[in-house]
Amino acid sequence: MSISCLFLVSCLDKVGVPLRQETQKMVVEGLITNDPKFVSLKISQTTSFGNANSIEPLKNAYVEVRSSTSEVTVFRPVPNELGFYRPNNRQWAGKEGVSYSIYITLADGRTFQSVAQKLPKAVAIESLDTTFVNGVGPGFETSVSFKDPAETENYYRWTAFGFHIRRSTGAGPPDCCDRCWVLKRENSVNLLSDLLVNGSLVKNRPVYFSPFYTIEKHLIEIQQFTISKDAFLFWTRYKDQQQRTGTIFDPLPAALTGNVVNTDDSKDIALGFFEVSGVSRKRIEPNGYTRGKLAFNFNSPLYIKEGDCQLAYPFAIHASDYPLEW
Repeated sequence: MSISCLFLVSCLDKVGVPLRQETQKMVVEGLITNDPKFVSLKISQTTSFGNANSIEPLKNAYVEVRSSTSEVTVFRPVPNELGFYRPNNRQWAGKEGVSYSIYITLADGRTFQSVAQKLPKAVAIESLDTTFVNGVGPGFETSVSFKDPAETENYYRWTAFGFHIRRSTGAGPPDCCDRCWVLKRENSVNLLSDLLVNGSLVKNRPVYFSPFYTIEKHLIEIQQFTISKDAFLFWTRYKDQQQRTGTIFDPLPAALTGNVVNTDDSKDIALGFFEVSGVSRKRIEPNGYTRGKLAFNFNSPLYIKEGDCQLAYPFAIHASDYPLEW
């Protein structure tokens, strides 16, 4: 038995598995719009193994945004927000019909730039509507309606945020509370091409869900971005990656390379995307007071937590007045 074991061990050869060592990649998440509230830039880099899911902020870059009107705007690092860059003038925004490109110089001397993109005219939101639904959970489904321009090829993306009231027992310091506003953002990728609806009135497209927990008002803001075809294709690929289910029918995983390229090496393309879009936004305040019978079912410890409401729920603020963002 010992001889046979020795024979088996002696037949094992050491196999050298080649490891895939990728260089670090820059990641750009940029947005220029006609609204100062939606002007932002974040620069990061992947880890040394090229894992796009593991990134670290880049804080020593020099960044310029240049326009077709010869305007140069320097984006500087934001204190206490590693990797974020913004112009000194917080009221700075892009202008309709003007093209913008980004120029980035890294600490190692590499320079990157994007292809110039024209800021499209924002398509206005005509109306918002809310419908009370009780599917997976009760809440207000918010939908958007707008008129698509017939003379241009248009692509759209939506984001949103809202506040709803949560309850707690209230305890602790004198300034504690038993109810509070809770922030809920909707950042899932919601896209539309006007290929089949060109020039039509787009009605009641769902864009946000506000959960219902008690009889109180909801505060909802919808942002409608008019984006370029290139941005639409990028966000479509991003959405496909997010919807992978682990089956053989999934799209093949791939790094989401974007439109920011090394000026000395066309193969060195940053991950992410620098987007130039027109944005319009609209708010609505659906009222939950008509849901009294349903709200009665939520008066239980399952929905009303112990203690100060601000501490009981993530992203909660005091409900004595409307949130500052409102």
